[in-house]
Amino acid sequence: MSAIKRDLKGWLARLEIRASTTHWDRHAAHYRKTRRAVIEICDAIRERLLLMELDPELAVSLQRGEEAAAELAAIPDSEALRAADEALTRGDQNDDGEALGIPIAQIERMARHFEDGSQPDLANASLAQLFAFCFANEKLT
Repeated sequence: MSAIKRDLKGWLARLEIRASTTHWDRHAAHYRKTRRAVIEICDAIRERLLLMELDPELAVSLQRGEEAAAELAAIPDSEALRAADEALTRGDQNDDGEALGIPIAQIERMARHFEDGSQPDLANASLAQLFAFCFANEKLT
């Protein structure tokens, strides 16, 4: 095997490793960003339930926020890691925000069920249902 072929094979192997590492790094960054979002959503729901004088401890799905917080604390999460995650994932969404419109429309549709003042079953409600309930309640007040 010539030196050129050997160098080319080595270069291609390094490129392949770098590409898979970049993919894994981006995947991990997206995962951490999702966990941070879950924490923020759960905190907002918890705060709103308290304002409505409802016990957030009854909302079982809010445990997802606690689990996400524990998971990030074990890393440990830091401002430097958040900045790195943001940099890694910055170019991954090129839909001009169109994708965000889908869950917003779904939340608005769910919120209509609570506009009459009804409440979800906190023990069985999903995070999306709780968020829609809080959203509907916010619009009513």
